[in-house]
Amino acid sequence: MTEIADLLASISAEPACQPQAVYARLTHLLRAPAPANSCALAGTIGDAIRASAQELGLRCAPIGATGNLGITLGAADAPLDVLISAHMDRPCFRVLAVEEATLYPLCAIRVPGASYSCAGSALRYVDGRVRISARGVMRFEKRDSGYRISFRADEGELRRGDTVMMHAAPQLSRGQILGSGLDNAIGVLLALLTAYALQNFASERLAGRRLVFAFTDQEEGPPSGLFGQGAARLAQALPPPRLGFFNIDGHNADAAAGHQPGVGASHAFVSGYGRGSVVPLEFQALAEALARQVNQLRANTVRLNYSYVSRSDDMLLSAWARCAGLSGVIVTNAHTTEESAALGDIVAAAHWLPAFVLSSLLR
Repeated sequence: MTEIADLLASISAEPACQPQAVYARLTHLLRAPAPANSCALAGTIGDAIRASAQELGLRCAPIGATGNLGITLGAADAPLDVLISAHMDRPCFRVLAVEEATLYPLCAIRVPGASYSCAGSALRYVDGRVRISARGVMRFEKRDSGYRISFRADEGELRRGDTVMMHAAPQLSRGQILGSGLDNAIGVLLALLTAYALQNFASERLAGRRLVFAFTDQEEGPPSGLFGQGAARLAQALPPPRLGFFNIDGHNADAAAGHQPGVGASHAFVSGYGRGSVVPLEFQALAEALARQVNQLRANTVRLNYSYVSRSDDMLLSAWARCAGLSGVIVTNAHTTEESAALGDIVAAAHWLPAFVLSSLLR
């Protein structure tokens, strides 16, 4: 209890974990493109992650030839104790027909209503890096077999092979963040802040242990497809961790269960009503006991989520190792340009996750 209390107090006093600093770092991540299966390339969110890691005194490097990035804490030659994962990529689309400027999705889409328009950017790999090749408007129109998706370029031009992404600059109003890409730039940020907290405030507990923070690519997939292809490549490259893995992602709102933005971090035990991961009872009991302690020390830090959490990288990672926890914050209107989350929830999760990972190591 004393060690967890000291850790929480240290995080609360840390300038990098203050709300405005958290929002500034999140905005930096959101500005970077995150194209599917290309996030580690120059000009993408991989650059932003490496830059943020360096600012925090962490080293982020590719994990083999998996297309994923990682941060290692503790003893590099020790057996792997824990993996903490968060996906980098966001909803993406590819060009179907240049003449009609139509697109097809590389991911699950959740379009509000029969028609929807939003700002978008086309991406292309040019001269060794990903660059924005066009800016314009994406339009979704309901059809019997789904949606007709198109992109009208206002600047630049669309070409076959381009990747198109939704884009809306983030806005902060009364503690609520509105924009696109919160799923899963928030998860990436929380992984960075968790690694930072454990390195600076619990380094003695990492002696002889090894923790890997993995930023995975190609998580987003179609509803009937296979989520987490980057995670599958990760599992082939690493030995199963001794304790298991923690997944950090956006969690769906559930008004009936009280899971809405503003309740703190969300910590869950089952994903997709059993279609994804199931957390072992020992780790559920640990989370329940720790949540009581943490919320006494810092009110409204975490809310336990026993209801629906969408499937993510955890689906394939759980075939490789035990899922020890599903953490994140509530994100509403996922996969749109009206995604929303509470800044206070992100700050709360930056306290909860280091405490839970440390408690797992101490158990």
